[in-house]
Amino acid sequence: MDTTCDGLLDKRVTIEQPKDGYRVAVDTVLLAAATPVQAGQKVLDLGCGVGGAMLCVATRVSGISITGIEIQKELAELCAVNITRNKFATLDARCADAVSLPDDLIGIFDHVLMNPPYHDGARHDVSPVAQKRTANTEKESDLVRWVASAAKALKPSGMLTLIHRADRQAEIEALLGVVFGAIEALPVLPKTGAAPKRVIMRAKKGGMGGVRLCRNLVLHQADGRYTDEAEAALRHMKALEFEDR
Repeated sequence: MDTTCDGLLDKRVTIEQPKDGYRVAVDTVLLAAATPVQAGQKVLDLGCGVGGAMLCVATRVSGISITGIEIQKELAELCAVNITRNKFATLDARCADAVSLPDDLIGIFDHVLMNPPYHDGARHDVSPVAQKRTANTEKESDLVRWVASAAKALKPSGMLTLIHRADRQAEIEALLGVVFGAIEALPVLPKTGAAPKRVIMRAKKGGMGGVRLCRNLVLHQADGRYTDEAEAALRHMKALEFEDR
């Protein structure tokens, strides 16, 4: 497998990743910036890929431990390499199924973060690269199973943070409402006036309260450059704030 070494967070993080197939994207770094981790907490990254999100979280917040779960062996191995490369002793990667967690990972985490497969194979062009197809293409009931797996992994009052397609927001809210409460939704717009393409959602296991729709996160200015807020999150390790509209 051919790989490249690339930088995240203005090159504070270096990741090795496949040259073709699954590649870390903006969604990964936004997910990390939205996860409200504090020192001393335990975090699970479901479907960690090569470790982009977990490494960004650990770079922003010191004194945490993170376990990454990845079903594709070659990506899990690259994640382990990237953990060593970036010198994080309290991070580890396991090759396992995100929706069938080992018993020792049940009910122990303060936070779960995930960017589950979200392309519908019947409605989108499916990648000819098997690795990317596995990472991006949703199978029947995948989202239900990922949410249930996150709930099992979390402690009582633990928090799930996820990024997904904005047109699935209502469906995700309904799924989360079975076990989670105090749901927050942050729409992500490519530019001012555009329809949101992604939504970042946070929810507390066993939490009280419904859905709070937060103000929009706009990624690009009219000239194509990142907005100040996007630049701060994507390059300068600034946590995303879920503020009221």
